[in-house]
Amino acid sequence: MTVKTGGTCTVEGCEKPMFGRTWCGMHYATWRKYGDPVHPDAEAKRRQKLGPICSEPECTNKPKARGLCVAHVKRMAKYGETTDPFERRFWAKVDRRGPDECWEWLGFVQPNGYGVFGTGKTNSTSRLVHRIAHELLVGPIPDGLVLDHLCHTRDTSCRAVNDCPHRRCCNPMHAQPVSKRENIARGNGGDSWGYTPDPLPVRIPQQIPLTCTEDGGRCGNPIYKRTICRKHYRRWLRDPAVERPSKRTPEQRFWAKVDKDGPIPEHDPELGQCWLWTGTVNSSIGYGNFYPKHGFTVGAHRYAYELAHGPIPDGCDVHHKCHTRRCVRHDHLSATDRSENMAQRKVRRKQPSGI
Repeated sequence: MTVKTGGTCTVEGCEKPMFGRTWCGMHYATWRKYGDPVHPDAEAKRRQKLGPICSEPECTNKPKARGLCVAHVKRMAKYGETTDPFERRFWAKVDRRGPDECWEWLGFVQPNGYGVFGTGKTNSTSRLVHRIAHELLVGPIPDGLVLDHLCHTRDTSCRAVNDCPHRRCCNPMHAQPVSKRENIARGNGGDSWGYTPDPLPVRIPQQIPLTCTEDGGRCGNPIYKRTICRKHYRRWLRDPAVERPSKRTPEQRFWAKVDKDGPIPEHDPELGQCWLWTGTVNSSIGYGNFYPKHGFTVGAHRYAYELAHGPIPDGCDVHHKCHTRRCVRHDHLSATDRSENMAQRKVRRKQPSGI
């Protein structure tokens, strides 16, 4: 006999612990007797042995009265229906209309416009109502996906963000599981509109020398730092002609990471070539990051604008005329209010390089 323990039974719908041949003890005994772990005769005998069960779907308890088990009899006597208390409390706060209409949530709404419903005794177990409705009527939401309100996507006249009425919709026919990036791209707001990360360049591995490269490679001592030995490294440290990064100003360090031989914008060639940032880039949104001092980070395009035009006005964003997020050329940048910047993004949302 081959016995394999650990895990659960591999028969669909059975969650009993594994006993032998990847089955639980019950299905293993059925296989020993009938040669099939799910033989119908064995299932019929088990059902006959258990006797009648509750008439409610997915309930295997023995009936108490009127074909219902004790729990469902109590629910019927108290509420006039056998619905689960959680579902009954939830749907009592939903205005269920026609199948093509929005089902408005009548309960608590967060400041961002989404309704929430407590699933336990504490507020820490609250969940978004449109996700609960989808799981109750449709099924589990795939891992890593969010629900996009199709009623909002189709309503081109809706410009509200936190006051959007579609965020309170609980109709599962209006919710579609999509990725987070797709959900942002469909909406009227978000910093990732139309952005597609640039492919990472293929780095050709370089052969690292094994001995010091000073004196034309004739030194022969083992490498300590910077492809040189300890003796030559100490000489390098004492050399006053060497430009130290610590002695450069933040502006000098900034322009040392700028490539001024970038592409020319196709939609407006008169702007000239872009100056591309070659330093650290935020992979999720495509903007460059610069560190003027220790512990302080700023957007590379915002730093370039401040160098050329002064401080950015309060409440304004830095807009790229060239539609290139890594560009830091001062005459390609302009300060606009956030609403205007969002409007420009929506116009260019389908352009891979749009901001």
